[in-house]
Amino acid sequence: MPNINITRDDLDYLQRAIELEAGRSEVLRSVARGDNIEAVLKLLCEKSEIYNPEMKSSVLLLDQENATLHPIATVSLPPDYCNALDGLKIGMGVGSCGTAAFSKKRVIVTDINSDPNWAQYKDLALRAGLQSCWSEPIMGSNEKVYGTFAMYYEYPNAPTEEDIAYIETCANLAAIVFENVSNRQELLDANTQLSQTVDERNSQLMEANKSLSLVLEQQKIANLRDINAEKANITTMLLMGVAHEINTPLGVAITSNSSSSQIVTSLSKDIAEGRLSKSSAMQALSALSKSIDLTFNNLTRASDLLERFSEIDTEKVADQVFEFEMPKFIQQFSEYTRLKYPKVVLESEVEEGVVCFSQASFFQLLSQLLDNSVSHGFENQQGKVFISVVQDPQNIHVTYHDNGKGINKQEAEKVFQPFFSTQRRSGKMGLGLNIVSNIISNIYKGQIELVDSPVGVRYKMTIPKSV
Repeated sequence: MPNINITRDDLDYLQRAIELEAGRSEVLRSVARGDNIEAVLKLLCEKSEIYNPEMKSSVLLLDQENATLHPIATVSLPPDYCNALDGLKIGMGVGSCGTAAFSKKRVIVTDINSDPNWAQYKDLALRAGLQSCWSEPIMGSNEKVYGTFAMYYEYPNAPTEEDIAYIETCANLAAIVFENVSNRQELLDANTQLSQTVDERNSQLMEANKSLSLVLEQQKIANLRDINAEKANITTMLLMGVAHEINTPLGVAITSNSSSSQIVTSLSKDIAEGRLSKSSAMQALSALSKSIDLTFNNLTRASDLLERFSEIDTEKVADQVFEFEMPKFIQQFSEYTRLKYPKVVLESEVEEGVVCFSQASFFQLLSQLLDNSVSHGFENQQGKVFISVVQDPQNIHVTYHDNGKGINKQEAEKVFQPFFSTQRRSGKMGLGLNIVSNIISNIYKGQIELVDSPVGVRYKMTIPKSV
């Protein structure tokens, strides 16, 4: 009979395999019983942490309509950390899970301290005692992403082949759970529809069509009315803003010019009557010089304001349609940032092969966003900015994210309006983000939105490849 040597490692591996199979079977039995999805996924996390006690696991649900992640199951992650992730917009560079859900690929972060995917969120993770995170997208049929399965460790850690196999197994089990719920709901919906008679269904459809036609007609009228009202409001706001900003320096210049005229009249009278002394002449000339300087400075300010207002009309650069390579441009913009704001650290992740048009317009919108971060988000002009650029067959997706002090919900609703600024007393005009919005809309025919972020502010821009 052959001599078989069984080592301690062999026994440990066998024990883990038994625990893995037992956990998987219990999860599948829970699915078969029809337990609610939160209970099943929490059971999956519990079995995961029995399999590896050093690991902290979680499942995040992807809201397909809003492209946001929401915690649905965990055992040992801190509640404050989970709450901070609730509603997180997916995208490149958005931690492990946000990036995995967006790219549909596994994301392995062995050290949160240094990985660029965690540049904006590492403080949040470190406060929770987390230093490494591996995330696997939960993929169903037809490449549908239901969410992510994540494994955290309290120390920097790289996965073994066994770890990779295990996280794939857990993600596949979670996909079965999600698809089972989805299929069950589809069956319930189908049974409900089949329970209706053909006549009732036809009657409902006819009534629905009538109601829909009426709603569409009313909506068309209401939309046209709203568009006209919005145009009128914007025009009024711009005219009032221009008048207010220009009137101040012009008023000072007019007053100063009147003062200069009075000084000249008085000086001429003294000369004519022979009452002009050297000291009074020097005093009059000094006052005249100050008055002229005041007039010049305020007229110059008015001229600068008019030039600033002209930037709102972004159609003037619409003819600059020459294509440029995005990776090379972002490198140049990084150098510009380093020279203009030495205390600002700019990090970027740009997909190779991305080509865009109108380089001048793109530089203007990025520089406006950067100036806005420095003016409103960073203290002492010190902070971090992360720029991500990826593409799909139809669009270029640009994410701009800083780690500044952020913005509250009330102010967030107004950031793209002209003349809205939280620093009016410091001389800020509130046109920067309005110019950015105009560039995206008028030059690139795209969209920009301010999305929720647990740290700083985050803008998401979508630029069509052909307009």
